Amino acid sequence: MEFRIFAFTVLMVLLTFQVQASPSYAYPPQGMGVQQQDAGPGTIVREGMTKLLKFMRHQERPNPQAIGGFVENEIAPYFDFAYMAQWSAGPAYRNMNDAQRSVLEQKVKEMLLSTLVKRLTSYDNQDVRFFRPRRAGKNEVKVRVGILQAGGYPANIDFRFYLSDSGWKVFDVSANGTSALSYYRQ
Repeated sequence: MEFRIFAFTVLMVLLTFQVQASPSYAYPPQGMGVQQQDAGPGTIVREGMTKLLKFMRHQERPNPQAIGGFVENEIAPYFDFAYMAQWSAGPAYRNMNDAQRSVLEQKVKEMLLSTLVKRLTSYDNQDVRFFRPRRAGKNEVKVRVGILQAGGYPANIDFRFYLSDSGWKVFDVSANGTSALSYYRQ
């Protein structure tokens, strides 16, 4: 149940972000020009979650193909799977050729999106609580979302953002303290 909630939350967040991974092991990509953005990380998460909840509640129970299409079209474009693959591979990434890097990037994307689709198929109309964004470093903001469960504690999902030239990007997602990128690295 907790994993289903995690996947649901990750999917909601993914709707509005792109991933550039580096959970406390290194800083987000350097040299990124900071520019003023209309929507900050908190707004991005709130709007993405609202869009996802609307989709999930629109039908009695969306089928996996519909969820997969929604995730691919609405969520995947906001992620930087190349950076996620680079971080997940660790030092071995330097020794990979372009073809191997591309395959790894696709594998990370497939793993993340298929997990989200699987978890969303068991979505049971949970409510969401949004917390205030917190600065976590020089160019990093963390946004926490709580997925409320009847009779239990909320499952917490943390989205880590950095400000790139093209706006705020998610570079890692954690559920109850467990980083998706750390999991992929293992």
